[in-house]
Amino acid sequence: MQTIEEFQKFETPLTHVQSPRIDRVHIGLVQLSTDHSLEMDWAKLLGTQAGVFSSRVYYSSEMTPEALDQIATGISDASDLIATGLPMDVMAFGCTSASIIIGEEKVANLLTKNRGDIPATNPWTAAQAAFKHLGAKKIAVFSPYPTEVNFPLYQQLTNAGFEVVVLGSLGIEKDTDITTVSKESMLEALDKILPDSGADLVFMSCTNLRVLDHIQEIEDKFDIPVVCSNSAMFWHAMHLTGKAAQCPGYGRLLNQ
Repeated sequence: MQTIEEFQKFETPLTHVQSPRIDRVHIGLVQLSTDHSLEMDWAKLLGTQAGVFSSRVYYSSEMTPEALDQIATGISDASDLIATGLPMDVMAFGCTSASIIIGEEKVANLLTKNRGDIPATNPWTAAQAAFKHLGAKKIAVFSPYPTEVNFPLYQQLTNAGFEVVVLGSLGIEKDTDITTVSKESMLEALDKILPDSGADLVFMSCTNLRVLDHIQEIEDKFDIPVVCSNSAMFWHAMHLTGKAAQCPGYGRLLNQ
């Protein structure tokens, strides 16, 4: 066969019937170029209840308000790259500190700009919703961030009606270093800040913090609910679509 016309005579036309979209929650996720933990954590939570479709936005890794605010310039473009032609049920932005600095409403608008009228979440919005869901007013915060990021975190929690009873900070300057914090360091830090704090709940902030696997152990050891950025955002994404996240073994929030 030397021509396309000859090939067309050889080619056998077929027909097909289209199947509906897979029956599970579709989450569109914009995460940071520096995040090493979020995908690993969510892979353990998804099961058959949800599917995640993601892209990444550039981040310099510098833990400063200026660098975090700059992330906003790429969120909409990153959102547009997610699974062209496939409708999402909810959009999520994977950075706690950037959501604090940029602002929750602005992040939501950037995420859904070209995605239609669907809900959006981020770890900061999700964490606050999780605190209310668990009936917690007095919050202990374990933060990997430096002071200039912790201060707006403290201010926004206080303005939202929560009492920050203690805030322990690792003061890490690079986002990519947060993912290397060991379980032993976390337990040692919590042993320092939680006793006699009067906290109703401990929030372990940052999607890059590898704490999800240790939540149950921490809850058992300190007898206090633990919410981390990655557990909160998955729970909230499901909640916004009218579903209850079912992830036994990952703490009270995900096993209600």
